[in-house]
Amino acid sequence: MTKGSVKITGAGIGPTDLITLRAMEALKECDVLIHDRLLNPDLIAPYQGKKEIYYAGKAANNHYLTQDQINELMVEKAMEGKKVLRLKGGDPYVFGRGGEEALYCKDHGVDFEVIPGLTSGIVSLMYAGIPATHRGKATSISFITGHREKGDPGDFHTYADLEGTLVFYMGLNNLSLITGELMEAGMDPERPCAVIMHGGYPDQKTITSTVGNICKDIEGKGFGSPSLIVIGEVVNLRDQLNFYENLPLFGQRIVITRARTQASKLAKSLRDLGAEVIEAPCIQLERVHQKTLEERIQAQDFNYVIFHSVNAVEIFMETYLALKDIRDLAGVKLCVIGEKTKECLGKYGLKADILPEEYVGESLVEKLKAEEGENKKLFIPHSNKSRQDLLDQYKDVGEVDDLVVYRNVSPHHMEEIQGPLDYILFTSSSTVNNFVSHYGKESLRGAKIVSIGPITSKAIEDQGLEVSGCSQKATIPSMVQWIKEDVKNANAKN
Repeated sequence: MTKGSVKITGAGIGPTDLITLRAMEALKECDVLIHDRLLNPDLIAPYQGKKEIYYAGKAANNHYLTQDQINELMVEKAMEGKKVLRLKGGDPYVFGRGGEEALYCKDHGVDFEVIPGLTSGIVSLMYAGIPATHRGKATSISFITGHREKGDPGDFHTYADLEGTLVFYMGLNNLSLITGELMEAGMDPERPCAVIMHGGYPDQKTITSTVGNICKDIEGKGFGSPSLIVIGEVVNLRDQLNFYENLPLFGQRIVITRARTQASKLAKSLRDLGAEVIEAPCIQLERVHQKTLEERIQAQDFNYVIFHSVNAVEIFMETYLALKDIRDLAGVKLCVIGEKTKECLGKYGLKADILPEEYVGESLVEKLKAEEGENKKLFIPHSNKSRQDLLDQYKDVGEVDDLVVYRNVSPHHMEEIQGPLDYILFTSSSTVNNFVSHYGKESLRGAKIVSIGPITSKAIEDQGLEVSGCSQKATIPSMVQWIKEDVKNANAKN
């Protein structure tokens, strides 16, 4: 049997795109994934059910797997000939015990590699508007563990004379001990101090104070682990450099219900604006009637193709290009309803011949009626949820051949949704009905319901729910813009 290997890897902190390219490559290639609790869970989500995944989360006094068990698991899986990835939040060698794990691999004859990651002592400060160093304020930075093993009283006096920025990891439970001993050793009680909880994430919380007052000021503010303690003059720059918490959607918890394969751009646009995005896919796409689609394409007895969705474009074009040359579409007019469907055609080097001003099927029908020429033969690849009344309207345009090429079904697994929600976004009637069927209407209490268009809005109202907002155009950017304006108006009132 070929011996495997272990990669001890830092995933960084905060947004998923702060992971290094090398670490991302290791994540894609590994057979076994052993991860901790401090990395972004969205990094793991695409690999659930596709890799051997072990959760090795550790919190203070609460270990899901002990360090010894983690070490043994890494080596055991590598000995089975597998590529093992030990994925940690932050950097594996900065309070990540990566050195211990590397030594264990070395002692047991297992090949290993260590891949660095962005440590929270840099990322959390930056996202809180606090530079780690700054000319004239801090020319050094010290990373210090604020955690002490049971029975170890610790001694923080020795750090009182350090200049520059002091960053204490895992020290929230010892905050009074740390600040008390620093002041006992001569640190100025007025020295600026901050505590950053869950830095780099949309639920980040930051409080600024002084070494002498931080314990009093933080009481009752809901701070918990993981948190960093920052001491130094750079804390005073937060008011000027706090870009993250000033993003337009910072602190908003938003549920998106699109199929996971379609949700990435929407999720990214919301996260880039500071929102906490909960992906709860309420539809799953299944291709059907593939052989019949191939027969229709081989015969090509149509001079118009009607696309109502990106999915229809992708399924049709992938099948077409597997059977024919793209030049065979010369003379066929391609018709779409919305911008996204038009953009999807562009991926294949094609332009839409007909796009209505209003992104609904009825507008496309009217456009087609206005087209000159006789003998219009329409082929419509569509989903099982397409409205029959709309399909029937195309018969007033010409000869219609429609085919269901994919089905919208309820996913086999639905994500859990916990805690209060600010917004929930519905992009189709199917997402509305499947969401209510699985989660119930109570889960929507307190959340604003946002619809992508009138058809989806009707499905929401048919469920006895109120539509808080509908995008001006039936597009994702328009939907996001509505939320931005709504949050801005709410903040102005407060």
